[in-house]
Amino acid sequence: MALYQKALADLCKSLNLTGRILVGMSDDAEGINGTLAGNEKKDVWAFCRALLGKEWCLQNPEENDDDGGDSNGINIKNSCRHRRDVAIEIFWEKSLAFATAANIPVVEIDTPEDFKWSNVESNGSDSNNGVEAMFPDLQIKLVKEIIGTGGVLSSVSIKDTSEGYLSPEQWHEEMKKMKEAATGGSSSSSENKSIPDDTVLIDCRNHKEYEIGHFEGSIDPNTKTFEQFPRWVQENKSALKDKKILMYCTGGIRCEKASAYMRRELETVSETTTVKHLKGGIHKYLDKYGGDGFFSGSNFVFDRRVGVDADEHTQNRGKDSTGTGNGSANKRIVGHCLYCKKSHDQFTPDAVCTVCRELTLVCADCKPSLHKEYHCVDHQYLKNCYFSNLSRFTQEELNSQLHELETLFSKIAVGKRYKNLRRTLQRQVGRINHTLVAIKSGTMVGSNTLACRSCGDVKCDGRCWGVHGLKRKLALQKNPQDLDEQPKKAVRLSSNQRSGKVLQKQKDIEEIKRFDLQKPPNSHRCQETCIRCPPPFLRILSSSVKGKWVGKSIESVLKTEFHDFEDPDRMNALFRKSLVQLNGIPVNSEAALTKGVNATKAVSQDLPLKNMDIISRITHWHEPPVLVPEKITVQKLSLPNKVVEHLSIRKACNDANSDFSIYCIDKPSSVPVHPTGPYLQNSLTIMVEAQEGLETRSLLPCHRLDRCTSGLTLCCTNPAVARCIQAQMNHKEVEKIYVARVKGKFPSKLIDHPPCNEKEKSLILKAGEFLYEAPIGVVDIKKGLRAVIEGGKPAMSKFRLLGYDFTSNTSLVECQPLTGRQHQLRVHLKELGFPIHNDVLYCDQVENRQRILKADVIKAVTTAIGSKVEEKGFSTDQIEAAREMCSCCQGEVEVAFNSAQLLQSGAIIDLHARKYIISFTTNKTQKKKADAIIHDESLGKIECKIDVPAWAKNFVNTNAELDVAMAEWLNALS
Repeated sequence: MALYQKALADLCKSLNLTGRILVGMSDDAEGINGTLAGNEKKDVWAFCRALLGKEWCLQNPEENDDDGGDSNGINIKNSCRHRRDVAIEIFWEKSLAFATAANIPVVEIDTPEDFKWSNVESNGSDSNNGVEAMFPDLQIKLVKEIIGTGGVLSSVSIKDTSEGYLSPEQWHEEMKKMKEAATGGSSSSSENKSIPDDTVLIDCRNHKEYEIGHFEGSIDPNTKTFEQFPRWVQENKSALKDKKILMYCTGGIRCEKASAYMRRELETVSETTTVKHLKGGIHKYLDKYGGDGFFSGSNFVFDRRVGVDADEHTQNRGKDSTGTGNGSANKRIVGHCLYCKKSHDQFTPDAVCTVCRELTLVCADCKPSLHKEYHCVDHQYLKNCYFSNLSRFTQEELNSQLHELETLFSKIAVGKRYKNLRRTLQRQVGRINHTLVAIKSGTMVGSNTLACRSCGDVKCDGRCWGVHGLKRKLALQKNPQDLDEQPKKAVRLSSNQRSGKVLQKQKDIEEIKRFDLQKPPNSHRCQETCIRCPPPFLRILSSSVKGKWVGKSIESVLKTEFHDFEDPDRMNALFRKSLVQLNGIPVNSEAALTKGVNATKAVSQDLPLKNMDIISRITHWHEPPVLVPEKITVQKLSLPNKVVEHLSIRKACNDANSDFSIYCIDKPSSVPVHPTGPYLQNSLTIMVEAQEGLETRSLLPCHRLDRCTSGLTLCCTNPAVARCIQAQMNHKEVEKIYVARVKGKFPSKLIDHPPCNEKEKSLILKAGEFLYEAPIGVVDIKKGLRAVIEGGKPAMSKFRLLGYDFTSNTSLVECQPLTGRQHQLRVHLKELGFPIHNDVLYCDQVENRQRILKADVIKAVTTAIGSKVEEKGFSTDQIEAAREMCSCCQGEVEVAFNSAQLLQSGAIIDLHARKYIISFTTNKTQKKKADAIIHDESLGKIECKIDVPAWAKNFVNTNAELDVAMAEWLNALS
């Protein structure tokens, strides 16, 4: 791709063109998109001819541009013509070389109609010609998606996007009919009847583009990036069912993808939905109809003009070529200032949101009173509490802002959906707290003038970034060679590769080795009860200061954020015994002070916390017990060589002897997959590493199971393999099959009974299996409780009855989650009225019988206390103090652990993951002229399965009609 990128760059420089070009480089090649500007139209047309290809140019020869002037003028024209022809020929040679090296057809544009034109006069603000007024330089980027969606629409092929076109003329007729249907019109009633009342007009662009111009009656999905559009479709899928959908965007590319995606998604809920989109987008429509059409306002464009009036598009309609049009005086302004609500549709580079840097509509009258601090539509609710320049506010005003931010934060404290917003508010809270501390200490230094957020220059008018890029232009004028150098792409490391994570992993490994914590499951295990409880040892638990803690005292943070410090007497005792530290220095340590240590070696609990501070606590670490077999079942499968080679897994590995295996592990109930919370030695990966002789912390989970769930867990030792498996799961290429024991008589085509509840009526019977779709969201973040709620994330599950026991009134059900929401099967089964057996979180009534006696569990914990572990790195005083403050060592086991951690209610549920089927596929696309040929190549499948638990094998089926199905299922397992 670098060859083709260089060829495009050389062509543009030869033709004196500037602008932005994106080249798609995915398997299903997306082509080229961009905007270019030149001093002469013939230079731009030469670029178009180069992309149309040699064959098209031979069939459509260039007209002679000799206008009969003097000989000197003719020579100049011939020279320019020769320069363009040479540039085109050189590009064709390089393009052919690239196609040969990549083993693909030569990349060519299908038709001249794919290009869109605008004639623009220079406004003289930057230079003496129009080129620099449009773009400061040339940038050509290689991208995976021409319109970025974060991979959400990467599965949409070129073939899919070629459907549903409406020409500008056809679109105009549709708009005309819609307007007549809405207003009653002057058309006959029979004509109006042909227009469906359920037609939906959708603007696929972002909100800022919609603000300044749109087709009347269109829906604004209110997105900031196109990546958010698929989510909007999912949230409104039911409302779009059985509708006639018309879509449009600026140039036709976004709505091609959006309409293909919407057709695919709506096929699952309706077969009568039709989706059409405007070919060539708003640009082609305005070229045809200008201000006489149904588009109101200005068309948002991605150059320094930002917004273009409808009449400025009237190329080929006999109007002047300056782009001013004849209807500018009658321009329809649809935008308005966010603050005073006056009509306004001019985006300016200095008016960007102080929170997200989104362009914002602010009129000239409102700007002086806002001090260069603007808030976009999405962040208007922060306009009184979120500012970049805090030096101009008093202490009272800052406290008021802080209070409002904390109130807002409390409303979004639940759910992953608000994770980024919480982080934004926390950062601002930290900045305000820093400013308050500086004001109190008298060290506040600041200015009432706000510097540019992009370049830091106080005098900058905002034109240093984006399509304006004036600062970059000036730098290039000093060093033109920088234009030839490809900018280094910033590569964001995965979370596990970042320095902080790597350092923390090294510390964890050192701790595990120092205390010899990596033991197989049969170590520290009671043979009679199967309870595993390792001996306690001393640990230092550390936490970096979060943004919302900055400026608060150590004592207040410990009280509100750590449950072990809720009792003031206990907290003061921990202080006195030097068990709490800030950056390695004891907090309020009377012991340290009375022993003659300098006062600077101890800090007060009232000291305000700063960014990068670390709070540490020395604790006597007891782990909750777990139930494990003497040996955990582990099967080792190897990835097919075809998958390893084609998906470049081997190339991603630094070690030539890398292991490309998948470890299929039968996880017992009550055991967490990896070290988390109070679990370390009793985690699945630590025990399996010891059992299988693997390196410490080398086993990487490819996914997770709830601690109370048993069954198949996929792990590997190769990060590249883990990423590959995770990618297949994210792309829904993994079929997951569970078995559950549920309360009640689950419906079946073999059992004839009325629906048990209203939710059961919503089940869809298909091929002997029931499909249930209901959105899931978080309702209690502390308990981890989820439920079917309006506005939750879409979730769909499949169920099949295997057996029913009349005596216990329980059913054995095979379950398959078609989406990947946390607790999905548990929530859906509870919502249907068939909660999973022993699931206390989602079942109102739970059996009083426990699988294991509490006395046996407490005995295991107290027995573990007597085991001696060498406490390396701690003084005798610290060891004695930590044990004295330890609840377990003081006989308060039930205070230290909750019911589920003591293997009582909630520790084990009857849900078991038994089989995963992983499909590896790839799409190869070949493009020939207007046709795209898609080849779906299967790289193979891997079936990972384990045995079912005893409660499923020994299930007593009291329904004779299901005996055959039950027997077939058990035979299939074996």
